[in-house]
Amino acid sequence: MLASCSHNKKSSSESGAKIYKGTLNVAVDQSLAPVIKLQQEVFEYFYDSIQLNLSFENEQQMFADFKSKKSTVMILARPLTQPEIENLKKNDTIYVSQFFVAYDAVALIANKNFDDSNLDTAVLKKYFSPQDTSSTMPRLVFGNQSSSVVRYVLDYLGYKEKISPNVFAMKSTDEVINYVSTNENSIGFIPYNVISDTQNEQTKSVMEKIKILSLRAIAKNGETIRVSANQSDIITGDYPLIRTVNVVTRYTHDDNLESLFFKFLGDRKGEKIFLRAGLVPVKMYERDIIVNESKAIGSK
Repeated sequence: MLASCSHNKKSSSESGAKIYKGTLNVAVDQSLAPVIKLQQEVFEYFYDSIQLNLSFENEQQMFADFKSKKSTVMILARPLTQPEIENLKKNDTIYVSQFFVAYDAVALIANKNFDDSNLDTAVLKKYFSPQDTSSTMPRLVFGNQSSSVVRYVLDYLGYKEKISPNVFAMKSTDEVINYVSTNENSIGFIPYNVISDTQNEQTKSVMEKIKILSLRAIAKNGETIRVSANQSDIITGDYPLIRTVNVVTRYTHDDNLESLFFKFLGDRKGEKIFLRAGLVPVKMYERDIIVNESKAIGSK
């Protein structure tokens, strides 16, 4: 990945650009750790005089650190709500800027033998219902109780309070993967970016044990299709459990480390990293492809 981006690297003195130095503290939703670690690696390669400190936290801790200025950037797996924005203004006089930089998703995973032929969002909603306590219902497994994945799925399906006793929380995404791989009647809900990089050896190892479930959905033309957590179905918007990667900073006109970082995430280098990791950047730059139709040397 570094090789694919490195041809444009110049020192600040060579390019005449501003020299950035210092430490930037960023609070990151723990479910986005894999892809943001990749961004950190490339960012620090290009800006080697900046130390990027990432702390992977649940949302409650992220907001606490942001308010206290322990971190000056948050990377959330959703946009801020209007009440959250107003609360920041009211309690801490914080005016925020937020930027959508990429699309992630919640992936449904299961044992290789799990039958997903009848699975859609209506069936999922039924599985979560507190009225359905049948022992034949699949166990629904999340990484941990405070994960943003839990909040996203319950909000999407319309559950605010009671849910089925068949819903369980593990301690980590790895535990979810291990559980569903050995329990045929279970569905795991994990961040897509954990398994989106299909060239990663660890991802290949994981996919040997599980499968990504598909859902019945209705395409924009009204046709019934099957979709799953993958780059193509996220780009078209056909997959229902899509979520956004959002960068939040304090509003400022200053050309500072915070603005440098969020511009990096939304610019070409950040775009390439999101694409390479299997996600979908919000800003897709056009690419010119030159096709050489001349005959090769020595051809007839």
